Amino acid sequence: MSGIVFQVDTPRVLAILANEIYDSPLAMLRENLQNAYDAVRQRFAMDGTLSEGGEIRVTLTDRSVSIVDNGIGMSEETLRENFWKAGSSGKRSDRARRAGVVGTFGIGAMANFGVCSRLVVETRAFDQDKVLRSIADLETLKIGEECISFEIVATERDFGTTITATLDDRSTITLSQARDYLRPYVRMLPVPVYINDELISGEKIAELYQQGRSFSKLGTQSLGDGTLSGDFSVHVDSNSQVLVLVDNVKVEGTEIQGSMALLQGGGQLMGLRSFFGLAPIPASGHYQFGGYANLGFLHPTAGREALSRDSIDQVNRLINLAEGAASETIAPLAMADRSNAFLGWLVAHSRYDLAENITISVHPGQDSVPLGKLRNTIGQHQYLYYTGITGQVINTFSNESCSVLQVSQNNPRRRVQLHYVTEVLKVSQVPTSAQILKIYAASDLTFAEASVLLRIASTLRDDYLIPDVDVQFANISHNVTVLPEKVGDQLKLSIARSSPAILPLLGVYETAYTLFSQFMKDYVRVAIYPSVQQYVPSSTKGGVDALRKLLLKSKELYRYEEADRGDIEGILGDYLSGESSFAKVLNVARSKTRPQTQRVSAEQVGRIETELPGIVDSPVLDAAPNPSPAGEGFNASPPIVRDNVVSEMKILTTNEHYPLLNNFTMFLGVSEKLMKSEAEFFNRPHTTRIIWGGHRVVYIFTEETETLSLYYDIELKGQIQKSKTGGAMFPTTTLITKGRIFIPIPEILSEDFRVGTAPKEFFVRFDILSTDL
Repeated sequence: MSGIVFQVDTPRVLAILANEIYDSPLAMLRENLQNAYDAVRQRFAMDGTLSEGGEIRVTLTDRSVSIVDNGIGMSEETLRENFWKAGSSGKRSDRARRAGVVGTFGIGAMANFGVCSRLVVETRAFDQDKVLRSIADLETLKIGEECISFEIVATERDFGTTITATLDDRSTITLSQARDYLRPYVRMLPVPVYINDELISGEKIAELYQQGRSFSKLGTQSLGDGTLSGDFSVHVDSNSQVLVLVDNVKVEGTEIQGSMALLQGGGQLMGLRSFFGLAPIPASGHYQFGGYANLGFLHPTAGREALSRDSIDQVNRLINLAEGAASETIAPLAMADRSNAFLGWLVAHSRYDLAENITISVHPGQDSVPLGKLRNTIGQHQYLYYTGITGQVINTFSNESCSVLQVSQNNPRRRVQLHYVTEVLKVSQVPTSAQILKIYAASDLTFAEASVLLRIASTLRDDYLIPDVDVQFANISHNVTVLPEKVGDQLKLSIARSSPAILPLLGVYETAYTLFSQFMKDYVRVAIYPSVQQYVPSSTKGGVDALRKLLLKSKELYRYEEADRGDIEGILGDYLSGESSFAKVLNVARSKTRPQTQRVSAEQVGRIETELPGIVDSPVLDAAPNPSPAGEGFNASPPIVRDNVVSEMKILTTNEHYPLLNNFTMFLGVSEKLMKSEAEFFNRPHTTRIIWGGHRVVYIFTEETETLSLYYDIELKGQIQKSKTGGAMFPTTTLITKGRIFIPIPEILSEDFRVGTAPKEFFVRFDILSTDL
């Protein structure tokens, strides 16, 4: 019987061993550098703590690479049985593990020959005098034969190893390639690593995640999941980004060398072992933690392209614990309400008990109130919750007696709020409609109550252009205070007779009748208008047409060429549709209009309390802004009317923050020409947007249907501080007196309008622009 000789194609085996595992000369360089680092650790970290003294130097020349370390070196046995023998490793001992070595595979020197034609090794083992030299050439390598030279050389050298590889004709490494490739792997090594005398190691993990930011420590928790455990120290920066530092990691009670630095939104999570870079870790979780995981249990795959599945699983279990520590730590803080990561974690883990600092919009007013604070008022005040965005529903059921909790439209906040209001607060949902329980006849009313109804009807007719309105006192279900109903062409308006807002008005009628009329205007503006705005003609196409005609009647006092105005209207239409920038609108408007000079002297600055005494005395104090139910700024609102008051002032100020004035403390009278030509515009409900920067403050007032806008462009002589540049929508707080219109000045700009001993002068431009073309 004849046999078959077992043969091996040595070049092919080496190609597979090298090219399939280390597929480039750069990978070869990394592996030899890792072996050098392991050797240094075995010499300088025998007890697990790395002492100083280790060093690695890499030198690249035209076609050779040299790696020199002063590590533990190799004995003859190690050289023969581990280095030159594929599959054998001397790093699996307890001593090596205690030293924190990185490599354990034992691929050996043979893998170098995927890119090298010659390998020269010179080494001196720690505490030995002999220096060993061994050389292998690719063309003479034969498996199973003595084809690698070995000798003891007479030379002086420190403990450690020098490996010199001669690259084959197909492989090249440039200095820049080598430096850029190695840096992610060695940048944090606590051992100096030089490449052609340039230091590329020694960075600290803390320096990489801090990047000039300052983090404040919130607390530390010790957590575990039965197998893994650790100490989780939670920090935040000024932007409420969470940083979790993980130490004292244990697996089944056995301590693991290393730590983690997990930064919220920190990008890639890099896996390291003894600070040597291994591979990125695919991390999961709500906080999107990135950063560094420097842990002794991390193992790369044979090809080093990724970490093992077990390694990834263990890191993600630690991340899960870190998210729990972060969430429990920030839950008592206001920052919890700003963190979608925290909200997502609450939902995923059903930890709604930590949601007390999550806010919800409370109407009237759209105040953002923490859920836990609401829990303290359940039983003392009535609440309903609403999951939609229809303003009419909110305005119907929210009043001084009953608050509507408007649930967010966006998850995970929506799920957290909905669970809390239904399961914890036990709040009922808004009903489909309110019901009239009783209507009071005229004979049931006092003279003061009848006067209130009359003033409501006349104000809606005269100021809001509702031609046919019937107002009655009634008892209404669900604590609703204002319930409108359109019957044919008539608006039937039911007012809860027991409404707390009515009682002070009745008192004013009895004790200060001269103020009754203006206070009733405040009441209609604040309490009635939000419920009936859909019936106000100015919010309809017909109403806009009527308003446009009124405005055009007085246009002769201040008029632009039609062609110029058409250009402005066109660019404003582009702006409102998102096709043009606001800056372009301003540039076009500025080039098409003529400025006027506005001058204010010190004697023309008055106190609001003196000039408009009815403002501070008004019993209608809960004048919350009229917010968009979708949370997109503010809806159009009517002006505050004091048409029985005459003031010659051009700027009004106060030191107080009055709710009726939406807490504004300074108001500017518009120019005489604007007052004369466009006064009718301001009598209608409108929104207010203010933008400022450089020398400019620009107001854009837009009526309810957004087809007519009035811009008012103020050019100051002094420049606004660059740090104050900004803009936003504000709750409409236009003040109208007899012969004067005042517009609010944001508090941030109050110094820019402050009048000293010298008069304040600025230029103004304005125009009415139509987008309904």
